[in-house]
Amino acid sequence: MKKAKLWAYSVFLCAALSGIAFLLPQFRIVLWDTGQEGWLFFWGGHARVGATVPAVVYGIAAVWGLLGVGALFWAGRQVLRLERKAIAWLNWAAFFLVMELIFLLGAAEEVLTDLRVQNLHADSFAQVGSWLTFIVLFVLLFLPGRVKKALFKQG
Repeated sequence: MKKAKLWAYSVFLCAALSGIAFLLPQFRIVLWDTGQEGWLFFWGGHARVGATVPAVVYGIAAVWGLLGVGALFWAGRQVLRLERKAIAWLNWAAFFLVMELIFLLGAAEEVLTDLRVQNLHADSFAQVGSWLTFIVLFVLLFLPGRVKKALFKQG
């Protein structure tokens, strides 16, 4: 297998993991006063614990996440073609995934704020969906440099 294919498949794997993360729970909300638990997904879940979050927050997070997945797939194609702009697309993908996580964290904080207003004690815990996105983001800290060093001659 050529080096380019190996690196491209690594990028495609990151894209697939980011895409799978969309279907998984992002945060778990625990109400300590009642013992009730709720899960935040990209399509909501806050109503189960009696909180309100504007749908636009989830929508913006989903758009950022989809842009990240798309940028990763595009970067993988560019790596297969041995085009240097793949590195820029990997960096854009990292930016998009960071923005996704920020908006998801904002949604979880919005839920906690609503519950605090109701004088309830609650916490949010990151779940497999947001952890998976974070792991891909962590990989993207190193992947662009490694791809550049392995495939593109300096000069």
